[in-house]
Amino acid sequence: MKKLFYSLFALAMTAMTFTACEDVPAPYDLPTEQKGGGENPKADPTGSGTIESPFNVSAAHDFIDAGEGLDNDVYVEGTIVSIKELDTGNFGNATYYISDDGTSSNQLEVYRGMSLGNKKFTKSDEIKVGDKVVVCGRLVNYGGNTHEFTQGNYIYKLNGEEYKEPEGEAKGSGTLSDPYNAFAANQYIATLAADTKSDKDIYIKGKIASIANNGEFSEAYGNATFYISDDGTDKATFYVFRTLYLGNRKWQAGDTQIKVGDDVIICGKVVYYKGNTPETSANESYIYSLNGKTGDGGQSGADMGSKDSPITVAKAIEIINGMADNETSEGAAYVKGKIVQIKTTDENIAKYKNIDYVISDDGTDKNTMTVFRGKNIDGADFTKAGEINVGDVVVVYGKLQKYVKNGTMTPELAQGNYLISINGGGSSGGDSDVETGDNGNFETWADGAPTNWKTASTAGNATLSQSNTAHGGVYSVKVGGTSSSNKRLGYKELKLKAGKYTLKFYARADSDKGAAVRPGYVPVTDGTAGSYVYRDGYTDVNNNGWTEITHEFTLDADGTYSIVIMNSKNPGGDVLIDDVTLTTGNKQVIK
Repeated sequence: MKKLFYSLFALAMTAMTFTACEDVPAPYDLPTEQKGGGENPKADPTGSGTIESPFNVSAAHDFIDAGEGLDNDVYVEGTIVSIKELDTGNFGNATYYISDDGTSSNQLEVYRGMSLGNKKFTKSDEIKVGDKVVVCGRLVNYGGNTHEFTQGNYIYKLNGEEYKEPEGEAKGSGTLSDPYNAFAANQYIATLAADTKSDKDIYIKGKIASIANNGEFSEAYGNATFYISDDGTDKATFYVFRTLYLGNRKWQAGDTQIKVGDDVIICGKVVYYKGNTPETSANESYIYSLNGKTGDGGQSGADMGSKDSPITVAKAIEIINGMADNETSEGAAYVKGKIVQIKTTDENIAKYKNIDYVISDDGTDKNTMTVFRGKNIDGADFTKAGEINVGDVVVVYGKLQKYVKNGTMTPELAQGNYLISINGGGSSGGDSDVETGDNGNFETWADGAPTNWKTASTAGNATLSQSNTAHGGVYSVKVGGTSSSNKRLGYKELKLKAGKYTLKFYARADSDKGAAVRPGYVPVTDGTAGSYVYRDGYTDVNNNGWTEITHEFTLDADGTYSIVIMNSKNPGGDVLIDDVTLTTGNKQVIK
């Protein structure tokens, strides 16, 4: 009834315009309407904005100007005039313009819209100039001078065709022994609530059908984004988003690169992104198998363990004993043991950034193996002595080697190995009991504030507001600035363990005034913030693009902390922050 009222109102206004004011100019100028000339006159407004009777573009402009009912979804039909951008990678949306006659006269912007059926764009030619579309979404007068469909819209019809679910047959139960196929994975994820991750890891099997833009593995991020299907075609595909490599680790230079046609099994958490795209949760899945090869590798079929179930030192030695002299295993193993001896001197640890150490099952010098030139958590450098110690229980990932010299055999984890955990945790000196949180991407808001970005202490003292200018996703947070005092964006207080942490985020000034930011943290005791510890120096940012900022720091003691990002009073402009992550070793604390 409400939509009908607004439609009748709009039609009544139109009738008055054409009967009483036929020779009087419109009381407003549409931001995209051509001026002068009479070759492309504005079409008569038609439609009521419903699925049965969509607005034409002229009626959509009138509806926006009327200013009523803009919180409702409406349908608008038109012809694509031009395409500003079309992303087939991470976001899968497009910005384009439509008009009634396919010319640039009286056009309407469709901002960051989804493809047919509210799905992500996966191909660059899914829409083209001249296509006739019916778009569903909310209309807005952005900034008071631009009529547009706001983000969240999608194509309901494309050249007269509605979305049809791809045909396919669901197979599998999502286990390692019986993985889902792509079709079954999509069905399972569609049962989840929007933006809710699965509470368990699932296995999905398929053939790589296409690789998203810049979706191959890279050293910069160590993950990949691609589509899989049963037969390697673009029918009934599943979206594998930012998945890790074999062995549930980041891809490294020298590792085999993926390609279209590869057979894969994916393991990990999945999510129903925005309630319209089934996909793997970013950096929470990995390639379990690539063309039949698993991260466990395997030496002549031997059990090489897994991240969650590593083999013992005794088992590793047993495998090594069956190898030829100076042979290195084809695959890598996960080995758990207790450190018996640190062989590298303090001076050489600082110089070479790796450590030779010895492990055994019981912490004695019986049945030992050497970890040769080992790296820290997730392949990071060792920087000083004391980051691992005799008595620490470790899980190490690397290839096995039967090292023989002068008739003496030493079972080893070969160079290139690295730590998975120390004393059960993902960082030096820590354990698994580290509190975590999400919404580092500022996509979730409640009562006008970003979820988890409110502190019980005074750590976060800035005025926060939602911004549609985002580095990734839909929203970022605007951190209000002032020239009279520094303002802080603070994440909720977290219980963290002593150890090394990496904070990364993206910043952008909200105006020509510019801004300066400085990351850090503050310990919080009994609800009271202590002394703030910031990175040396400020980072100046402007409003021409996003600046990536990384800050590595070490917490010396277990405790409650708030991670903060200062918006400096000099110059004191508003600043946008997005895609904040905090990691320790291979564990993501803020994501």
